[in-house]
Amino acid sequence: MDDFTVGYLQLALFGSGEFELTASEKYSDIGLDWNDPATLDQHRVYEPHGGWLWDGTENAEGITWGGCLESIDEILRHGVAMPSLDDFNDIVLITETSEEIPSADYVHRVYRALGERGVLGRIKGVLVGRPKAWEFNNLQSTEQKKSYKKAQAAITLETVRRYNSTIPVVQNLDFGHTEPQICLPYGRSTRLNSTTKKIYTSF
Repeated sequence: MDDFTVGYLQLALFGSGEFELTASEKYSDIGLDWNDPATLDQHRVYEPHGGWLWDGTENAEGITWGGCLESIDEILRHGVAMPSLDDFNDIVLITETSEEIPSADYVHRVYRALGERGVLGRIKGVLVGRPKAWEFNNLQSTEQKKSYKKAQAAITLETVRRYNSTIPVVQNLDFGHTEPQICLPYGRSTRLNSTTKKIYTSF
């Protein structure tokens, strides 16, 4: 496991209090074949992180809620219980996309559904995990991955801004389906400081 992941796993299991989140120096979204025992001796192929994509000048604080965007889509489609609109007044939405590698159009439709339901107009902020852009059935090149992630980041911001013009939106964070990972607490207090571009989460 990456030392970065181990550090956040230790916080998630044994930490208490508020900690500043950091960005990893490198990342990988290329999968390993765990059916092959030889994989245990392999090292991941890494690329430069690229940094967070921060938009917005307001500071924000709220409780984290969300998850995989495809799962949020299922919640919306099937009427699964979710926070009330009043609850969303105190929520920082967290999302990320999976190894299904959904299109930018799909991502747009899910955020649009959240907007039309009144969610995006109430939340305190949005944290977006780095999109996974490689899978065994979708072997995209480095340039293809870069284009895919750029398109998803653009449509995410464009759609959120259609419903909320002021909240901070931070993308390309280290949680979701890529490595290494922040074990981001769910249902915990999170602060976004747009002046210093720092994020703090309670573990």
